[in-house]
Amino acid sequence: MAGILVYLQIPVAGQAKLAPFRPTQPTISPCRNHMGYRFKVRPGTSPFPPLSPQRIEAAKAKYGHAADQYVEHLRLGDPLADNLTAFFDRQPRGQGFRLLVQALNQGIDAVPDAPAELVALFRQIDHVPSWVDWERMNVASRHVLRNGWLLAMSLAVYAVPHTYLATGNKPLEHTGELLYGTAKRYALTTRFVTEVFLPGGLHRDADGFRIAILTRIMHARARQQILNSGKWNPDAVELPLNQSHMAMGLIFFGYFVVVGMHRLGGNLNREDMDSILLTWRYVGHLFGIDPAIVPVTEKDIHNLLDVAFSLEFDPDDTSRQLCRSLIESAPQFTHVEDERTARLFVKLLYGMSRRMLGNQLADQLGYPKPRYRALCTAWIALTWLFGKAPALMPQALKRTMGIEFWLTRGDYDMSPYMPADQGS
Repeated sequence: MAGILVYLQIPVAGQAKLAPFRPTQPTISPCRNHMGYRFKVRPGTSPFPPLSPQRIEAAKAKYGHAADQYVEHLRLGDPLADNLTAFFDRQPRGQGFRLLVQALNQGIDAVPDAPAELVALFRQIDHVPSWVDWERMNVASRHVLRNGWLLAMSLAVYAVPHTYLATGNKPLEHTGELLYGTAKRYALTTRFVTEVFLPGGLHRDADGFRIAILTRIMHARARQQILNSGKWNPDAVELPLNQSHMAMGLIFFGYFVVVGMHRLGGNLNREDMDSILLTWRYVGHLFGIDPAIVPVTEKDIHNLLDVAFSLEFDPDDTSRQLCRSLIESAPQFTHVEDERTARLFVKLLYGMSRRMLGNQLADQLGYPKPRYRALCTAWIALTWLFGKAPALMPQALKRTMGIEFWLTRGDYDMSPYMPADQGS
């Protein structure tokens, strides 16, 4: 996924006090790792390669239909978006993409003689499912907005490293990290997250909606380019940017971010969690992910994680390279210019990420040995304290915690969402 994050600091008068967020814990697993979740299989512990016949057979024997469904969706792309990009290829240079932009900005009815491929896509994305609740989705907006830095930290040290595990990382490897440097990609992610969580950011006429659809088309274009490159193994179990991996992306950018924020000292409650899950469920709809594999509840998330980690998501050389690039580009993204401060900041991030991921996975990702444990603990304690007593937070720090953090660091250049030939 190309992006995700932001929101409002004003508490609602008279709002009932909610119980603190405590993720539910499945009763099956003796192997505890992330807060509130017990893995049946830890990432990176299988003796067999990701998606090997041995792992697929074992997963199907253990999880039955759920494993069958996951493997089936590994072979599925996005038919609506794939058909549209194929249509683009049959048109004069730039013409097809201009029709898409016109339909996004003015509606499909404004496109004269709209091609069937475009009509089919907009019939799906213009439909708002009955379960969408804009008010509930705005709950997450308020909390995310007032915790900009915390959410960025959770992304960098916890959520994004999981997206870099094999085989979900293969499209990044084949496309040169989606053609952008790490800081650039993270800034694009920031822009998308900002738009998603702005009040009404996913409404039909909002930028978050438009960027979600442009990202979906960019995924389809990348999938087509990878498959046509001759570098993708035609006998591979999975397609690049497939349905199962996109569903896992919803978990990593939604649930893992929230759990990460909580473990980093954030004060979240059950309503925050439910709101963010609902928001990402709707993003899944806009991305064209099959509802059958999109998790709706926390139990659904745990079940999908168990299946996915039993089949794949192991650290490899690409994972190590991407994680190192992510953390070591943080000073550039956060505009830390002093060289000494930047070095300390990177070391702190490695320490925080190791604390979040666990020593085993951190070692497999090639992280430096543990350092600054006391500083990490102090940082989490202060974050928790400032969340409980905002008046104690220094004014300079407040400016980095809210929406200003995202508005000054997001990438507002729309050209990355456009094909190099303007939609040929």
